[in-house]
Amino acid sequence: MHRVNERLKSLGLSFLMLLGISNAGRAQQSDTLVVSFNEALQYATENAYQSKSAGYDIAAAQKQVWEYLSVGFPQVNMAGGLNDNLSIQENYITMEDEQGNKQVIKIKFGSQYSWNVGGTIDQLLLDGSYFLGVKASRIFVEMARHKKQKTEIDVRENVAKAYLVALVAKKNLTIFKQNLKVNEQTLKETEALYKNGFREELDVDQIRLMVNNSKNMVLEAERQLMVAKAVLKFSMGLKIETPLVLNDELDNLIVPVLSEKVDMNAFDVNNMVDYTISETQEEIQRLKMKNEQAQYYPKLNAFYSYTHYEFGDKLSQMNTSAGQVLGLKLSMPIFTTGRRHAIVSKEKMNLLKVQNEKMMMEENLKREFLVASTNLLNAREKYSNDKYAVDIAERVYDKTRIKFKNGLSSSTELSQNEGQFIKSQISFIQSTLNVLDNFIQYRKALGSL
Repeated sequence: MHRVNERLKSLGLSFLMLLGISNAGRAQQSDTLVVSFNEALQYATENAYQSKSAGYDIAAAQKQVWEYLSVGFPQVNMAGGLNDNLSIQENYITMEDEQGNKQVIKIKFGSQYSWNVGGTIDQLLLDGSYFLGVKASRIFVEMARHKKQKTEIDVRENVAKAYLVALVAKKNLTIFKQNLKVNEQTLKETEALYKNGFREELDVDQIRLMVNNSKNMVLEAERQLMVAKAVLKFSMGLKIETPLVLNDELDNLIVPVLSEKVDMNAFDVNNMVDYTISETQEEIQRLKMKNEQAQYYPKLNAFYSYTHYEFGDKLSQMNTSAGQVLGLKLSMPIFTTGRRHAIVSKEKMNLLKVQNEKMMMEENLKREFLVASTNLLNAREKYSNDKYAVDIAERVYDKTRIKFKNGLSSSTELSQNEGQFIKSQISFIQSTLNVLDNFIQYRKALGSL
């Protein structure tokens, strides 16, 4: 019981504030959503907050492709200006005639008004890094798609676990309510026997304690179910106040899991999105290294500019001038004191590092599959043992209740057997949850979640 409680508390701690009375009274109830296990996974894949954010990342990466492509298109710029020379600077010129006489003349160069407008067209002709950048930007789109796929897998894993925890809370609530009903009936019968002198007051008090404990367990299970549903809603991308009904049961979900074959040789690293991401990272790093190498090569641009210029002392009488320039601009690094070589060498080392991390990723994924497969097989065995134990505990408890009803057993023995039965039920439910949890991990490690 404590293990289930701790799991529910760890999953639901951040939602306690959201489940307060103020939030419940503020929001208007929406339509009830009824979902099965698979429907919850599908809904979350499309509507979870993380999935939507990953979709925005893809859209941003696609815009970045156009950002890089546009660099290779003609770049047109235009500029202009209007000047009113409030005070034209005076210049002094000294003039000397043949007799050596000097004369200083004061002259103003400029006009009262001037304005100009012009434009420039630049066209990239040759730049190795440009084509590498365009290719890299498209790879970034692929990376964003891979990361979205990984995000969706994580979302489905979280929703699956949250759904199962909610089913456990629901199952516990059902069992505790049934147990409370049985104990209340036993108390009613024991009180009647006590009034007729066939039972001691100690027996009545003992059964009352059992009833009280059963009520507390029902209340706790109700709260656990409320928190578990809140966790599930958040994981699915639902508002907390949305009414949610779980249309599946643990018993229905466990059947196909128990019958599915665990193939230890089914692992294929190429099915793993994490490995695909590492391959994409390697390709990006290789392009980054090539881009640094491309900085050795020349860059060639063509340009054309035109400027229209007018000036004069009156706006109504302006003189006109214009100019045009057509040219090529070539640039090429000649001597960089070893800086460029150092940068290329660094990127080569980074590429080796990425390749090493990819190898480590492959081995780690193999390890995770082996661990997940083993854990699933162990969980199945424990499930079978706990199922057998709960059947025995139920038979013992039922027989003890019959014996107690006929005066052949004490209330203390009945209480002990009831506690043993409840403990075995909780252990069995936990085993069911463990099997389903480990099956989710197995499917994830197999690359098919």
